[in-house]
Amino acid sequence: MTWTNGNKQKVTLTGNVAFTFSAPAGKAASFLLRLVQDATGSRTVTWPAAVKWRGGVAPRQSTAANAIDIVSFYYNGTDYYGCSGSGYQ
Repeated sequence: MTWTNGNKQKVTLTGNVAFTFSAPAGKAASFLLRLVQDATGSRTVTWPAAVKWRGGVAPRQSTAANAIDIVSFYYNGTDYYGCSGSGYQ
């Protein structure tokens, strides 16, 4: 994800995805990502290892066809902190 393209973005998963993040250097910001499974579903997401998640473990994403997950990130200029809501239909 290139967050300089906007702090709210949508990705439709048509295959498995391994994200990398690029953010404005040294600037604190928040980002919102809407992940949408395609009509097939079962697509998986791998997050950058540098993202810090609650409990130290990345959340399990929805895999049902057409499911939507909303993932928010806070970037403090150095670290990313992630939080996820899943299973929207």
